[in-house]
Amino acid sequence: MSKMKNMRITLLCLLVTMISFSISAQNVTVKGTVKDKTGETVIGASVVQKGNTGNGTITDIDGNFTLSVPNNTTLIISYVGMKTQEVALKGKKQINVVLEDDAQALDEVVVIGYGTAKKKDLTGAVSTVKGSDLAKVPVTNAAEALTGKLAGVQITTTDGSPDAEMIIKVRGGGSITGDSSPLYIVDGFPVSSISDIAPTDIEDITVLKDAASTAIYGSQGANGVILITTKGAKGGKTTVSYNGYVQGKTIRKTLDVMDPYQFVMYNYERQALRGASAIRGFEERYGAYGDLDLYKYQQGHNWQEEMFDDNSDLSQSHNISITGGSEKTKFTLSGTYANDNSLMENNGYRRYNMNFKLKHELYKNLNLDFGARLADTETQGVGTGGGSYKIRSYDALMKAPVNGLYDQFDFDPSTLPEEEYEEYINTTRSLKDQVNDYWRRKNERRYNFNAAINWDITKHFTYRAEGGYDYTFFQQKDWYGPRSSKAVQDGQGLPMGEWTKKDSWKLRAAHTLTWKQKFNKIHDVNIMIGQEYVASNSESNEMIGKFFQEDITPEKMFASMAANSGATGSRTISSQLGQEDRTISFFGRANYSLMDRYLLTFTIRADGSSKFTKGNRWGYFPAAAFAWRIIEEPFMEPVKEFMSNLKLRLSYGTAGNNRIGNSLYETSYKAYSSGKYYGAGGEQNPHYTLNNEQLANPDLKWETTITRNIGLDFGFFNERLTGNIDYYWNTVKDLLIEQSITAIGYKTMQQNIGQTSNRGVELTLNAAILQKKDYSLNFNFNIGFNKNKVDKLANGISSMSYNSGAFSSDMRGRDDYRVIVGEPLGIVWGYVYDGVYGVDDFVTYTDENGKTQFQFDKSGNYILKEGVTDNTYTTASSYGGLRPGAMKLKDQDGDHKITEKGDRVIIGRTQPKFTGGFGLSGNYKWFDISANFNFVVGNDVYNMDKMVSSQSYRNSYANLRAEMAPVTLGGKAWTYLDQSNGTIITDYETLKAMNANASYWSAATMSDNNPVPTSWAVEDGSFLRLQNLTVGFTLPKDWTKKFACNQFRLYCTLNNLFCLTGYDGYDPEVNSAIRNSKTSGVTPGADFSAYPKSFSWTAGVNITF
Repeated sequence: MSKMKNMRITLLCLLVTMISFSISAQNVTVKGTVKDKTGETVIGASVVQKGNTGNGTITDIDGNFTLSVPNNTTLIISYVGMKTQEVALKGKKQINVVLEDDAQALDEVVVIGYGTAKKKDLTGAVSTVKGSDLAKVPVTNAAEALTGKLAGVQITTTDGSPDAEMIIKVRGGGSITGDSSPLYIVDGFPVSSISDIAPTDIEDITVLKDAASTAIYGSQGANGVILITTKGAKGGKTTVSYNGYVQGKTIRKTLDVMDPYQFVMYNYERQALRGASAIRGFEERYGAYGDLDLYKYQQGHNWQEEMFDDNSDLSQSHNISITGGSEKTKFTLSGTYANDNSLMENNGYRRYNMNFKLKHELYKNLNLDFGARLADTETQGVGTGGGSYKIRSYDALMKAPVNGLYDQFDFDPSTLPEEEYEEYINTTRSLKDQVNDYWRRKNERRYNFNAAINWDITKHFTYRAEGGYDYTFFQQKDWYGPRSSKAVQDGQGLPMGEWTKKDSWKLRAAHTLTWKQKFNKIHDVNIMIGQEYVASNSESNEMIGKFFQEDITPEKMFASMAANSGATGSRTISSQLGQEDRTISFFGRANYSLMDRYLLTFTIRADGSSKFTKGNRWGYFPAAAFAWRIIEEPFMEPVKEFMSNLKLRLSYGTAGNNRIGNSLYETSYKAYSSGKYYGAGGEQNPHYTLNNEQLANPDLKWETTITRNIGLDFGFFNERLTGNIDYYWNTVKDLLIEQSITAIGYKTMQQNIGQTSNRGVELTLNAAILQKKDYSLNFNFNIGFNKNKVDKLANGISSMSYNSGAFSSDMRGRDDYRVIVGEPLGIVWGYVYDGVYGVDDFVTYTDENGKTQFQFDKSGNYILKEGVTDNTYTTASSYGGLRPGAMKLKDQDGDHKITEKGDRVIIGRTQPKFTGGFGLSGNYKWFDISANFNFVVGNDVYNMDKMVSSQSYRNSYANLRAEMAPVTLGGKAWTYLDQSNGTIITDYETLKAMNANASYWSAATMSDNNPVPTSWAVEDGSFLRLQNLTVGFTLPKDWTKKFACNQFRLYCTLNNLFCLTGYDGYDPEVNSAIRNSKTSGVTPGADFSAYPKSFSWTAGVNITF
């Protein structure tokens, strides 16, 4: 028994020893280094055991790794943008791996609607931009970083204010009064804007252009789709990165205005044309005519400098990102603070962002994705745009550079009579004081949450369920000081306030089922079906407070309104509960590939929208596309030595548009309450009024876009040179147009009328010119030609009139824009400038001395010769009426008289002929440099600031543009003043000689209150802009690894360094008629009080630990 026991123990020990030796023999510790072909170490390369992805690691800052694996196994080494390698150990414990670039893999996977696709398998027109390229441009708005980078995508900044609206049009848009902006999808969730997304949070951006790509979004994709993927969850070592910069700004360009002496001489002449009484008023303020020479020695005040270049505060942005996790649970968390200070004092933009993503493997084939995005923005100040009662940029041009005798003597203005005191205050206050009379705080907080379950049911079937919720709180507080025009007109000269609040939400749920399978190695099938439900609604409230004490501050006023106390007058409160917008959709997409050479895509979507009645509720949007990978054909073998890609694409499809108000097929109302302020007593008096002045239309139906596209993708020299060219033809029919009507209580009606079209060509090129170990040079170029046309309107209608909104009812012929069949959108409508009336346009006679003299009528007015066009319509009668030196307009109807109806024609076309951009980037060892340009060619800009600053618009003593100074004082304008004695000249010979070199009219002949839209104010808006120039320096890795840093890069960027243009205003890139107007789509290219764009310098740092 004892022997048997000892034998068992011996055998057991032997077995344990053998197992130990076996285990020891099977597991080895492998060390290695991963480098690229230039010898640079690859940081973060993935090293995993083949067949056991749970056993892996990543390379460190020196490209080294250590991994315990079974002996004689195979390792898989991979890195984004490089070819994956498999290395068989065969007993080796030390390996050195060199990864080669894989040009096609750099952009191989592209995000498309409800999924992804390999770039080589795309059948539609798709453009992409990597987040790493956006991150190189230090801006607060992601759309701004896209400018000039995508062919066929025009991005226009409305002006230079910190919260300027970015207008994005894909292939020209198509709607007339509707919204032509693309659909924005962020991490699968539809949003109204991307302005609140931090550019540093973006992983990549994909733009879907044709219906073959956008039809999967049905009613939302008619104007293109922009898909934004924020940086996703990543496992492995925890990585911390910081990106930050500071930025200084200054106005890039100022406009020349009359100097003090020119100013007083012009205004004296203007008053002298009115008579002795007007001269006395002038002399009381600026002194006697004989003393005006003293103004030659005054420098005068530079109001442009005060208004736009007096803010020395620096802008700044800071972003911290953390990524990490395990093999099953991965996360990323980032936070961003951006503070964009304005050129104007008390104006600016601040934003906080938080972005969190989590990816967790619940089970082997079941994954959970969760994301949360928070954004909190605040805009300070009113800027120079918007509605009435605001400071205008042209105020800096037209405000008097001197205050005359007020500057010369010390006196107490309170001793003046009331009317003179008010005039003194209004005319001598600085623009800074006027800006401070308008106080605004606009806040928006957005919370977005989304989650998804991804279940790989089998090898071929995948189910995905997504859900999301978006909530936005918006409020705007406007305070009007006692001397603001708003308070003077509506509040009896006492402070008043307007407080608006809006809560809105959106809910989304979607389900997709995908089947992927390959048959016989040559047939590849991918079929996806899905269902989606989206609902949204909003509630808004507005309170107007008036008659507060004169010295109340904005903070105290709104605190008083919030506390329902402290007011003494009437109030108006309105509230509106929006009608819920609901859309339910069913969609499907089928992709078929034969021999990886012939590709077919079929898509269909059915949308049911609550915006239409039951009979018109559903819209059906099919699309089809075909692609031929010609490069894979056997007959292409001889050219494969230099050609790496050639693919032909064809597509046809439809997409819908329902971007109108909710339930416009029925009449809706909103509640008002008027009476005393809260806390001041009095009963509330609620009543109801029409929600809007639109007549309900139960026949509304879907607007539909039909797109046709043919494209060619190409690549040469192993993708060192790549590009694509596309031709498209888009038609939009059953346009949803808000049309003017004649009906009691209503002004407009939404209708389905008309058709527009866009045809164009796009070209994109990317070249890796040099790729060496120590240096590289890359080039990119894109250009898009687009021709827009209105094909038809309603039956019997060939044109429709629209108002830019500038100057309110003051404009001569308020409808200064037209939509005309056969023409593009954005037609400016007005009078053709025809020069200046000369002395020979008026009746003369020869006196007894043989001299030519003017003949006057009984009222003392000049008499036009027969056959000379009469422009009395736009001439100021208070300054002597029509005379030599007045503006001449072209007679269009042959009646020799300028009228509103008969003589206005097309004076401008604001649609560009082509747009695009190009860029260069390169590096030499640790230095990198990049430059990005964008250009727009062939568009007109309607320069309304030029129009108003060439006449004394609503200003008793206005300064004007420098060229409007009298020709005798260095300007270009007509003059009537005898400078020797200050009298008005009416002598024929003297006027003729004195104005022989005058090319502009006398501004004194123009009506003070009625600007006139003329072709003189329409200019070529073509430009080439150096958008940004960046120089960076990355510390060598030998330095950074000493303090556990993977990357440390310093850079400096110059933004808007120069803009080559013939445009006469601050900047040709404008669209500032009335921002957020319903008709802004048909009134583009208007420069009305646009906030000037700045030149800025930026110093920043990128650090990764």
